[in-house]
Amino acid sequence: MELYQLRTLLAVAEEGNFTRAGKRVHATQPAVSAHIKALEEELGVRLFDRTPRGVELTVAGTELIGDAIEVLAAAEKMQARAVTLHGEITGNLAIGLCTDPRYLNVTELLESMNEQFPKLNLKLVQSPSGVVISELRSKNIDAGFVFSGNPYGDVKAIKLAEPQYSIMGAAKWKEQLENASAAELSQFTWVMPTSHCPFRELQLNIFKEHAIAPARTIGADSEEVIRPLVVEGKALAIVRDDEAKQLLEDGTGAVCSSLGRHPVELNFVYRKSQAEDPAIAALIKVVRNLWKV
Repeated sequence: MELYQLRTLLAVAEEGNFTRAGKRVHATQPAVSAHIKALEEELGVRLFDRTPRGVELTVAGTELIGDAIEVLAAAEKMQARAVTLHGEITGNLAIGLCTDPRYLNVTELLESMNEQFPKLNLKLVQSPSGVVISELRSKNIDAGFVFSGNPYGDVKAIKLAEPQYSIMGAAKWKEQLENASAAELSQFTWVMPTSHCPFRELQLNIFKEHAIAPARTIGADSEEVIRPLVVEGKALAIVRDDEAKQLLEDGTGAVCSSLGRHPVELNFVYRKSQAEDPAIAALIKVVRNLWKV
């Protein structure tokens, strides 16, 4: 059996669907089917049953999935140990960024990594939190920053901070926002985070709690897009406290205080199986020092 077949087995078991699993391991649906079929023939057992919802592990598959996880973890550990034989940490790391680099201390991160581990190259990838987690589990990136918690057993999360978020609009709407009813707030256009963003669920909960039914929404995740929409009076949006403070000081924004402030976790995440990888360990050390955790 091959390691790529075991990675496919794990992806199908977690996704419950050959097509979604294929996206994780960068293989077509027929290729995923071929990987599973080859494994079943070599092991002499059926690994999955088809259901109306997709596929589920058989009893034999459930028994063997733990072994597959252990084999893959051992392979990564061996690769990590080989790196240490060089005596100096080298290689490449891709890091997912869920928000603006300034807030994530990226400049300081790059400077510290370059000073302490000059032969370790970093690649930065900007994506919503949901995409960062997905890319991490698919092994397209090595670590990342994400908002909200971590529901996956194969991912380790280090809590860095818990920023507060408020609903904001343009400064010209200050009086309206201070006294607006649910019906009046519903008449505003709202920025709506996309499905890959944890703030979507938070905002939907705010709508439900306060009986707000927006007449119109604009889909956006990037602060560079959201900020002008707020300042120019195009829409209401959920804004992090440090940005809200700046908009208030500049006289360009107003807070809808009746909708409250909402905490959201910021986590640094990496795959548990890579915890002993020297490069990942080096990155974790620097992140912990920068965030004092």
